[in-house]
Amino acid sequence: MKSLRFKIIVSTLMIGLLIIIGSYIVIQDIQKGIIEGEFRDKGFLVSNHLRLELTTPLLTNDLKEIKDYIDNLKNSYTDIEYIFVTDPEGIVLVHTFEDGFPVALQNLSKPSNVRKEFIYNSERGVIHEFDAPLLNDIGYVHVGLSETRVRMQIQESSDRLLLLSISAFILWGVFIFFTGRWLTEPVLRLTEGAKRINKGILDQKIEVTSGDELGELAATFNDMSETLDQKIKDLLTSKEQTETTQKYLETLFDSIDDGITVVNTGHEIIKVNESLLKMIQQNEEQLLGKSCPEMIFGVHHPQDMEGCPVSIMLRTRKPMRLLREVQVNGSTKIMEINGTLFSDSRGETNVILVLRDVTQQKALEAEIIARNRELTTLNEISKNISESFELDKILAKALENLLKLTRMEHGEAYLQDEKSGDFALAVGAGKDATYPLPKVLPPYINTTGVLTIDDPRKNPWIVTPAGSDIDTSFIGIPLKLKDKVFGVITLQGCSQHKFSMKDRELFSAIGNQLGVAIENITFYNNIKHLKEFNEEILNNVNLAIHVVDQDMNILAVNDELIKLSRDRFKKEEMINRNLFELYPFLKETNAEKEYEYVQKTGEIFQSEERTEYLGDVIYTSTSKIPVRDHTGSVVKIITVMKDVTEQRRLEDELKDSYEELRLTYLKLKELFKVKENFLSNMSHELRTPLTAIMGYSELMLDEKITPEQKHKLEVIYRNSQRLSRLIQGLLTIAVIESKNLALNIQTLPLYEMILQASEEMKMMSEIKKIHINIDISEQLTVEGDRDKLMQVFSNILDNAVKFTLKGKINITATAENEGIHIKFEDTGIGIPQDKLDKIFDRFYQLDSAESSKRGGAGLGLWIAKNIVEAHGGKIWAESKNRGSTFHVLLIKRR
Repeated sequence: MKSLRFKIIVSTLMIGLLIIIGSYIVIQDIQKGIIEGEFRDKGFLVSNHLRLELTTPLLTNDLKEIKDYIDNLKNSYTDIEYIFVTDPEGIVLVHTFEDGFPVALQNLSKPSNVRKEFIYNSERGVIHEFDAPLLNDIGYVHVGLSETRVRMQIQESSDRLLLLSISAFILWGVFIFFTGRWLTEPVLRLTEGAKRINKGILDQKIEVTSGDELGELAATFNDMSETLDQKIKDLLTSKEQTETTQKYLETLFDSIDDGITVVNTGHEIIKVNESLLKMIQQNEEQLLGKSCPEMIFGVHHPQDMEGCPVSIMLRTRKPMRLLREVQVNGSTKIMEINGTLFSDSRGETNVILVLRDVTQQKALEAEIIARNRELTTLNEISKNISESFELDKILAKALENLLKLTRMEHGEAYLQDEKSGDFALAVGAGKDATYPLPKVLPPYINTTGVLTIDDPRKNPWIVTPAGSDIDTSFIGIPLKLKDKVFGVITLQGCSQHKFSMKDRELFSAIGNQLGVAIENITFYNNIKHLKEFNEEILNNVNLAIHVVDQDMNILAVNDELIKLSRDRFKKEEMINRNLFELYPFLKETNAEKEYEYVQKTGEIFQSEERTEYLGDVIYTSTSKIPVRDHTGSVVKIITVMKDVTEQRRLEDELKDSYEELRLTYLKLKELFKVKENFLSNMSHELRTPLTAIMGYSELMLDEKITPEQKHKLEVIYRNSQRLSRLIQGLLTIAVIESKNLALNIQTLPLYEMILQASEEMKMMSEIKKIHINIDISEQLTVEGDRDKLMQVFSNILDNAVKFTLKGKINITATAENEGIHIKFEDTGIGIPQDKLDKIFDRFYQLDSAESSKRGGAGLGLWIAKNIVEAHGGKIWAESKNRGSTFHVLLIKRR
């Protein structure tokens, strides 16, 4: 048997030899063709070249130049045998023969024998003569090339190529020898290693260190020998492990959760696990040997055996997977049964059935399907809400989805009127009949939420029409948002439904979703109405308004702007037009810069502008107001213009009378100063005798006098006090009007001040038998001007005593966060509600006739209000037709 190495070397050498021989033949043929082709081309080229070069010397009869030229050319090319030139008659003029012109060529020099190429044999071999006539046939040039010399060149090239081919073949043989040895050495080692492995010698490794596939193969053989060695060792212990595994599998067979049974071809149960026994609640003795179709698939008759899944599987030889309801002690369980065929050690076919209780799983799947239906319903309702603002359409679609979800027959949607609170039918779906909304339902679901009833007959307040078959199930869903109810959806059906807490949560979510939709639609309609209302205001306001964007394109205008433009443009012609294109004259003013200023700074720009438009001069008061987006950038500018042309005309007229008014003002100011001086002097002149009268009257009242004298003195004293307060009031009025009411602020005991004011009213109150009750803490203090506050308290008490016929006056004070709150309550004639604010006006009196009887000029409360407000406080009155309460709030100073 030939070795692999020998076969590789010999076959490779033969291939190389064939390649070299073929290359030699092809190259020689190509070389021969090239040389021969070049030989003929060279002959024609030289003859044509000489024809061109020798024409001029021949015309000048310069034979020496011709001789030198052809000699040089012959010496340059070794394959040129001779060159000679003749005249038109064939006489040789010059030639390159050293021994004279040969006789054999004399016949060829004749013009009649001139040809392009002529081949003939000579003593020097085969000669190719190439002839060419000179210009205008003044002579002929004859060039002879030796074919023998060319053949010698071809032979020399062939010899060199043969020598090169033989050398290449020898080198190729040496290379193939060493390469074959290098390639086959690992193979020989692998062969020896495989023989050792075959003999069972597994502890010797194959030494192949090459990094190629043979090296990997050797490593694989080494790994295989180690693996085989380990396998042999493992087989020695496999018997023990097999027994352990068998016990483990038996334990696993009995402990697995799925029920497993083995059935033979006779449909007899031959093996079961513990899980199956627990699953069908029987013991092993009851199952082994029994018919599988009867115990598991419920097949009791032999004629039905063909339809048993085990029979079908044995017949088709294919695994099976099915769901089957199995009766276990009166209850139904859903079993997932997987069956497969296997052959035992004896080759007999058996069936393994794996049973899994999927009752809970199927229940969960049903629950998931129900939830998916609910989510689909919610999604449909949400989609309808998002796509439409038509409430009737949304409610109709919601009813349709709810009826499809609940499988009920009829449904209605009622909306509540905000004013009356009544529920009116909006839309209905299902059967043609429309059922009235139970009156007790809205308040019930307002408090409890979704109402679900399986049998309305158990709820007598659910009334169904006579002859109606909708008497089984009922659902009431409030349409609400937070605590606000917008309406109710009712669903009714013939078949009985069981509603879970999740169902009620779903109905509640749908009701809330529809409530949000109703609120959004209401909000949308309000916005729409507000937009129309704003447009109406915009068009009726007495101001010209337009809105532009960042590019000065007009977005909106009102009717007043159209009027200001003298009706030159219509509103629709102005929208989306550039402001400066409509009003080119604005570019001549600073309007463009004003808009740029508003865009850059975001500030309002106000100006008064004079515009000459269509021959009229128009004065406008203009405000350019920026509108920002959420980033703070100015995106729009609202321009508000007021036509002040008439106002400017009036201003011009007013300017003419300004000087006259100024002079009048100066005169009035001088008169006012005279009045102040007069009041000051008069008050001083009047108060001096009044003080004496009051003092003497008070002293005389303490002496022993007759009752008649006492009465007269009391009248004098009261009127003197009244006149003194009137004078003091006039002085205070003058100070208040001059805005020079100075306050001497100090901390004052409130109780003492109220007591002093009541003592001043004591004589009058005792005469009218009016009790003045003071309920003020002695620790309570106020901050203010003593004289001014005493004037306030005296004026309020004076009014209370004057307008109270009998009864009492209660004075209380409390400390509050803002300050001290003082209340004067009397049981007098009261003040009408519409007069409560007017009583603090200057010279205002409730009833002039009554006031003239009781005295007073209507200045006391006006003075009191100004003094209290000068202290930063408040004064107000309350009355309910009988009795009055005056409140004084003095603010704490910080």
